[in-house]
Amino acid sequence: MSSCGAPTLVAPNGLTYRVQGDPDGAPVVVLHGTPGSRFSGTPAADALHRLGLRVVTFDRPGYGDAPVEEIRRVAELAEDVLDVVEDAGLHGPLGVLGGSGGSAVALAFAVRHPERVAAVTLVHPVAPVEESGGSPAMGRDAWLVGMDEQQQGLHRLAREDPRHLQQQLVALLGPGSGAAGIVTDMAQVQEPWGLDPADVRCPVDLWWGADSFASPAGHARWLLDRLTAAGSPVHQHPQQGPVWPGQRLTEMFQVLGSRIGAVPRTAEELAAGAGSGGCGGGACACGA
Repeated sequence: MSSCGAPTLVAPNGLTYRVQGDPDGAPVVVLHGTPGSRFSGTPAADALHRLGLRVVTFDRPGYGDAPVEEIRRVAELAEDVLDVVEDAGLHGPLGVLGGSGGSAVALAFAVRHPERVAAVTLVHPVAPVEESGGSPAMGRDAWLVGMDEQQQGLHRLAREDPRHLQQQLVALLGPGSGAAGIVTDMAQVQEPWGLDPADVRCPVDLWWGADSFASPAGHARWLLDRLTAAGSPVHQHPQQGPVWPGQRLTEMFQVLGSRIGAVPRTAEELAAGAGSGGCGGGACACGA
């Protein structure tokens, strides 16, 4: 089973997505990182099938084949996720995985639609920086700690001159690199999010690199403190290393699957092409 075999679909909001894994598996939606696309952030489709997961990935605005959009509040990005999973026919509580810039969208979806979320996995997450009424944040000085000079400069340009930054990224990375999405991600997370991560009530798994220069460990620790202080069940997975722990990607999905009641397929089921167990495996939503 090839991960490239899933057809490209288009939701009513114009976002392109694909569905992989076990057609009868527990549902998961993946919010790719910065940069990324519907083709990134998951193990191979056969691994997802073994884990008993039906996984939807989509191009977030400005990436892949998705249209470029104006900068929006992070809270509003939850509706992108809802539109895609409903068009894909994913019903009931889902597992949600968000990497780097996609982690903010994952939190937004869990806060705005708790009845649709059974568990959240955040990988190298980003925390809010600007505080506003009902939207707590780290504060800029703490938010920048651990970022190298290049990352700090990119975030400053995304805030002060996003058009210039996008032109620079296109020149450096090429026209199909998702430059518009990168700039939008960097700018959006620096505005007040319009939500409090502490309102997430379902299980959360936090994976981060202790010495990451792009998504500093301080962001994950701030989210950890905010979530646990409010009573959210949080599981920590700190890693040594500054990059996405690709060698542990299947493990991340296995852990998320266990949170939402996924039933891994037996060798006999895989050989027979069988699948059973339905969506969600009896998982409980955040708001339940």
